[in-house]
Amino acid sequence: MPVNLADCLIVAAGGALGCLSRYLLQHLPILAVDKTYHTMAVNIIGCLLIGLVATLLDNNSSPKEIRLLCVTGFLGGFTTYSTFTLDAMTLMRQGLALRAFTYVAGSFIGGIVAFLAGMFVGNIFKS
Repeated sequence: MPVNLADCLIVAAGGALGCLSRYLLQHLPILAVDKTYHTMAVNIIGCLLIGLVATLLDNNSSPKEIRLLCVTGFLGGFTTYSTFTLDAMTLMRQGLALRAFTYVAGSFIGGIVAFLAGMFVGNIFKS
């Protein structure tokens, strides 16, 4: 599928709003107790929203631009965890349980390994 400038601008606008929303949510006084809860709240809210929005858009044959703005842009900017969850559940709904498991396990283990590798390299260049 070719990428065009209009689609890129739609995703960028949604992404900017999603990032700003995440930032503002993380600074709510109710979440001031522990920074860990900021990320957890964003991830759970993002999963709720992507499940709701993607389903509503799919069920109503919405234009691709609305999906690009809301799902790819806004919710992608809000949290990539929600997109990760959507991808895993899409594989499950398609009956590809092994592929879904591999995706989830690979993402989790790969993420930790990549983080540790980045930490290792970062420590090499520590001043």
